[in-house]
Amino acid sequence: AAADSDRVLVFIRLKGGNDGLNTIVPIYDYSTYANARNSVRINEADTFSLAPEFGMPNFMGSLESFWNEGKMKVVHGVGYEDQSLSHFRSSDIWATGTDEDETLSSGFLGRYYEEEYPDHLNNPPDDPLAIQIGSVGNQMFRGSDNTDYAFSVADPNQLYQLAQNGWLHDVVNLPECLYGDQLGFLRAITNSTFIYAGVINDAYNASTNSVTYPNSPLSKQLALVARMIKGGLGTKVYLVTLDGFDTHALQPDAHQTLLTDLADGVSSFYQDLAASGRDGDVLGMTISEFGRRVQQNASDGTDHGAAAPSMFFGPALEGNGFI
Repeated sequence: AAADSDRVLVFIRLKGGNDGLNTIVPIYDYSTYANARNSVRINEADTFSLAPEFGMPNFMGSLESFWNEGKMKVVHGVGYEDQSLSHFRSSDIWATGTDEDETLSSGFLGRYYEEEYPDHLNNPPDDPLAIQIGSVGNQMFRGSDNTDYAFSVADPNQLYQLAQNGWLHDVVNLPECLYGDQLGFLRAITNSTFIYAGVINDAYNASTNSVTYPNSPLSKQLALVARMIKGGLGTKVYLVTLDGFDTHALQPDAHQTLLTDLADGVSSFYQDLAASGRDGDVLGMTISEFGRRVQQNASDGTDHGAAAPSMFFGPALEGNGFI
């Protein structure tokens, strides 16, 4: 109902299955947790408190002020019944919004966009409906006709090179045959690419980053998103991706690096938005296909598990807490 507002949703995908127990540490039952994870656990002394029952690793300390200032919530135990433990199936369930016994090729946002913009290919909206950075097309944005309603982008400056000539392909005067249908489809896709490359670049150039982001994968993506939001792009949904969470072996160092990037990137992102007064318009949330098992494996890692916490960020939450 409020789609004409300036509100924005940013999905932060922790690809591979994030270990929730080493992200939100169960202080209330620490001995059970520690005994199951002799070499993988987070030491209780190396955490900061979210509440008497839960802590976060000190290397995620840039989120401590977020929690204390009421800009973060944690949803416990996010998952689905009869967990398949498959990266692909679990990712599909996240993207399609289906039960574990139902299979669809379309995503939950793709189906919504398909109804709202039935002539999307020939008459696309002025701004991308959704933007993905750092990954290929995610199924959540796919319609039932396989139209992808998200725009994938790595570098707006590079994309702008595709749109410099400013011309568009004819999608009306086409042969009335299968070839004409296919040609029209390809031309419409190309046109939308040219159009959106331009508006993305305009927004990118109309703004700057007000903070210095860490030189790390997720932080770089969030820096781009911040510039697009601050530059006035009308896109409402973004998906950024941090890969590497399938920590079957040698987990501690790798997981620390990933979670540090997450914490520092989110902190920098909201500081950046706050400099232009946009932080209250933007909600961030983490998604991951599943969690990890309580018991560590023999390779100093953790194997595929079921549910895991999802974290939400932003001052619009108006308070911290657990859900």
